[in-house]
Amino acid sequence: MPIVQVADYEVNYQAPQGLPSSDAESLMLLVHGAGGSSRHWQPMLSQLDSKLFPLAVDLPGHGATSGTVPNSIEAVADFLAAFLTALNLEQQICYVGQSLGGLIGLQFALTYPQRVERLVLMTTAAKIQLHPDFLASALSGEWDLATLSQSFAPEIPETVKNLVLNEFRHTRLDLDAADFMGISQVDLSDAIITLEIPTMILTGGDDVIISPRKGRLLKKQLPNARLVNIPDAGHYLQVEQPSEVAREIEGFLLGEPVGSSK
Repeated sequence: MPIVQVADYEVNYQAPQGLPSSDAESLMLLVHGAGGSSRHWQPMLSQLDSKLFPLAVDLPGHGATSGTVPNSIEAVADFLAAFLTALNLEQQICYVGQSLGGLIGLQFALTYPQRVERLVLMTTAAKIQLHPDFLASALSGEWDLATLSQSFAPEIPETVKNLVLNEFRHTRLDLDAADFMGISQVDLSDAIITLEIPTMILTGGDDVIISPRKGRLLKKQLPNARLVNIPDAGHYLQVEQPSEVAREIEGFLLGEPVGSSK
């Protein structure tokens, strides 16, 4: 997998279609959630139209990117802007984020609105509360995979679950960290009411981590959003129902109107 230097980080990323050669081509920045990596997008990547250019990144302290988890989502938003610049990508993007990656996407759009053409927010909210055990597990490196496996819809095969679960062990926090990326102090509910960027919100019908009702609330908070519920999926939509998620994203990028729910 390719590596690019961004400040002090050696950043791992995947760009299976290569990078776009013109601003007219659709660039999708794919950002995983807490404890994840770019590998979480692999099942969906193979389902996307070849005209799209997905770019999946490992955040600092995750996957094969160096360093430890930054102490704020603002720092991660700045990192992502620098990552795009390091790859000479200055055009507007479609930002696609899952869980914490979606919350980071809201912050990225607030900080760099000129860089975002569309937002796809998956199983996320304007305020996320991680389970208290998550920070302890990230610090110790000891993960309760049996409990984490409950994040998926009941019928999801173990091989699919393992694609997600095997990435948690690569998560690296500063040893004195008192929070995970500072998100216990983050609530973007008031700030995002000014975001006019066309947005699609995807929820999982069986998500027990971030309830679908949080997606319905997020739609009310964003002035230009549509809401799509994916049946038979839990928290990791892009892994559990990759074809359906790819179809929804392709339709959204082709210019379907927002503002109506499915």
